[in-house]
Amino acid sequence: MKAKKTLFIVISIAVLLSLVIIPVFAYDWPQASVDSEKFHTFFGQKRVNTICHSLIFGESEVARATDDGEIGIIITEHEDGFNWFESSLGTCVVVNHEDSLVTVYGNLDTDEFNNTLYEAPRVATGTTLAPTGNSAWQESDSYLEFQIIDTKNKNYINPLILMPRIPQKDSLNVTGISLINKFGKVYDLETQKNIPSGVYKIYKNRQSKAVPYKTTVFVNGSESEIINYDTIKELDSELAVQGRNLYSHNELYPNNDLILMGELYLPNGKDTISIIVTDFSGKEQSRVFNLTVY
Repeated sequence: MKAKKTLFIVISIAVLLSLVIIPVFAYDWPQASVDSEKFHTFFGQKRVNTICHSLIFGESEVARATDDGEIGIIITEHEDGFNWFESSLGTCVVVNHEDSLVTVYGNLDTDEFNNTLYEAPRVATGTTLAPTGNSAWQESDSYLEFQIIDTKNKNYINPLILMPRIPQKDSLNVTGISLINKFGKVYDLETQKNIPSGVYKIYKNRQSKAVPYKTTVFVNGSESEIINYDTIKELDSELAVQGRNLYSHNELYPNNDLILMGELYLPNGKDTISIIVTDFSGKEQSRVFNLTVY
């Protein structure tokens, strides 16, 4: 039997991104069993040639509504229509909440979908949606793709901000620190301590899974830049994270090995670069580099 698609309200990504505002409160988790080791891809991580704006779970479980809300869209696998959802999320449910946010549950199992949702205008917290499957275009061992959209400010919210806190078991590192100037010349701060003055981007080694909550860079005690991973915005149709500037994928991840920590200026003299990487539990890892700048 042909899979069904229900549209309870006329809604598209453009409409989603033109409504309402963010509250401060926590949702329930969309799966019963939650452990940071069970996440496949964190929000903000490199995802091929873009920045991941979802939290992707690594084990198949039953997906549930994280809060009371109105069903906006149900789209099933391989149907025509809303290409933004179909191409990236497979079978998915979009729920509009009274708090003005939208939650998206993608990569659901089409065959075991809760068909009562087609007749239900609303869901309650904990309502079963479907087991998570492989209806979306994802890598192996990746299941529920969960998004929170702030339609007022036109960005995606890191789900870890609004969910009950869990320990982050993948520790962040502060290794492989390097500076790259506008000409692309690389200075490895692990070994090079004599650096020409000028403007640089500073990078650390990218971890395959863990992503910071924020990175902070100081030069001679003054804050140079903070990059936050609490939201992802759109910049000229590309996803970007916010620092002093918006940084797109290619700036944030210039290759598979590096992640941007910020931009800085080094004046002539004895300079000190201090960098701090903070995870969602508030745990910090830091490094200090004393340089001679000429």
